Amino acid sequence: RITDGAFDVTIWPLVRLWGIGSGGTSVPPEADIAAARDRVNYRMLELDADATTAYLPEAAMGVDVGAIAKGYAADEAARILDEAGVDHALLDFGGNILVMGTKRDGTLWRIGVQRPDSERSRYLGIVSTADRTVVTSGPYERFFVEDGVRYHHILNPDTGYPARNGIQQVTIVAERSMDADALSTSTYVLGLPAGLELAE
Repeated sequence: RITDGAFDVTIWPLVRLWGIGSGGTSVPPEADIAAARDRVNYRMLELDADATTAYLPEAAMGVDVGAIAKGYAADEAARILDEAGVDHALLDFGGNILVMGTKRDGTLWRIGVQRPDSERSRYLGIVSTADRTVVTSGPYERFFVEDGVRYHHILNPDTGYPARNGIQQVTIVAERSMDADALSTSTYVLGLPAGLELAE
């Protein structure tokens, strides 16, 4: 709700149609994109906390938690390590980094933020932190190129197409990795003015 649908777990029909990162290498027909887009609506997802169930009214609808799954996994791993008495750790979930405490010598962890326009070993900045998570979303990990246009995996639920708003990537620093995961995707989809407003 706070992203006004820019982050929408019911995006599964579009994710399945595009298939970016799982074999999809061409732009789907516009009619198919429109039909899938019509099946994306988080307001139709009915959650029953008492019964621990989720329900969608149409068979063609579905849920995709890819935009928060790594964040959830990082938070859970940190919880398990904390309960086991681990005080210092760096967890790398590929795009989601979570650090527990400081390094053993008391210094801050240094997390490099990858440059979106170059190979993995290049970075555009370093986040020095403790007890935080650093999550980056960008179009350079999963994509294909058709007719000279790059189509990436961060889909805009409103258009049904990969988000295009001039942003190269978004990095969020937060206490919970699942929050940062959702925020990095949402702000990427929203674009600069609305994305900054959401982050603030």
